[in-house]
Amino acid sequence: MPLDPRAALRRALAPRSIAVIGASDNPHKIGGRPIAYLGRFGFSGKVYPINPARAEVQGLHSFKSLQALPEAPEVAIIAVPGEAAVQAVDECAAAGVSVAIIMSSGFGEVHADGKRQEAAMRVRARAAGMRLVGPNSQGLANFGTGAVASFSTMFTEVPPADGPIGIISQSGAMSVIPYGLLRERGLGVRHSHATGNDCDVTVCELATVVAEDPGLKLLMLYLEGIPDPWHLAEAASIARERDLPMVVLKSGRTAAGQAAAQSHTGALANEDRTVDAFLQEHGILRAQSMAELVDTAPLYLQGWRPQGRRLVAISNSGAVCVLTADAATQANMPLEPLQPATQDALRAILPGFATVRNPVDITAALLTNSHLFGGILPPISRDPAADAFLVGIAVAGAGYDVDAFARDAANFAPDTGKPLVVAGPQAPL
Repeated sequence: MPLDPRAALRRALAPRSIAVIGASDNPHKIGGRPIAYLGRFGFSGKVYPINPARAEVQGLHSFKSLQALPEAPEVAIIAVPGEAAVQAVDECAAAGVSVAIIMSSGFGEVHADGKRQEAAMRVRARAAGMRLVGPNSQGLANFGTGAVASFSTMFTEVPPADGPIGIISQSGAMSVIPYGLLRERGLGVRHSHATGNDCDVTVCELATVVAEDPGLKLLMLYLEGIPDPWHLAEAASIARERDLPMVVLKSGRTAAGQAAAQSHTGALANEDRTVDAFLQEHGILRAQSMAELVDTAPLYLQGWRPQGRRLVAISNSGAVCVLTADAATQANMPLEPLQPATQDALRAILPGFATVRNPVDITAALLTNSHLFGGILPPISRDPAADAFLVGIAVAGAGYDVDAFARDAANFAPDTGKPLVVAGPQAPL
């Protein structure tokens, strides 16, 4: 009996068996890396290398064909080129494979005939109850189960650590670039999936399953197009029920970007204003750049849920106060004046030339009195204008007690339960 489509995807993330068609003894080749990763990263299921020219691949018994296996594998990786890949898809469908991951390229991302091939493969696979990931897919990697069916070099260069973040991307590179940057920050990543051309399983549909993972606290998506917004809306609904932040980096904002997307994964990029409206309607956050996607991850992992949009900004630089006011206004986060009682409390702590209205300019007096920062936080926290806090320490070199600032901020945030972001671009000496 054919699997429910969603059940097949759940199985793909935690399969009991994986076959590799085009298996290589070289762990640095596309057909070799998944076998090496499955052994290295704790996959507990069975791995079946298929290579008619070898009796053994990376220490595992190799089979001449899919038909020679002792069982139908739940997942098959297809790492053979061109027409051989098409034939392998049909063989997988006939054998009862649940999900085939097509790593082969040269399909819809290249020409119209490739799109027609993809459509035909999808029809035949669906008729047999099988789902397709790809073509042109770097693979799926679930470090929670050890099912790392991917050929990315990143997992060799940057060792994985299971954690609360999931990444799903149409692009192979964009599934692992944030992975690498997050790991450099010491953050663990559980899911790193690249769906490629999305001929059947799309990023959006895969997100509906990944969003169910109870271990996730943040889900990131890279999209070049949104071919199935209904799946993205469903994923967003699942994420909201779980209080799981969902952040999208969507490329193809311009005509040039849309043309590049078409040649990369064959994606038809959507009109940008429509994308913004859709994401906002479904509570999906949008990052404007890779840096923004990665840099904000620790904030989402805090689990903060502000009760309003009003921001209080604090800095030892008047220029930072001005820039923050501009940015906050553009983000629809008003800097409302602090209450007269709060301002009086701040005047009793800060020098007379400080600004206490909001933004609060501590001035360079912070250099001579490191306790000013910790002293003003409690009265500010009680003010009705304070839903969230941004602290910009523009200068923090020699003479500044940065450790004290960090301690004060770390003690303050849990007491209020409100979001607190500290920006300090200068490394302390």
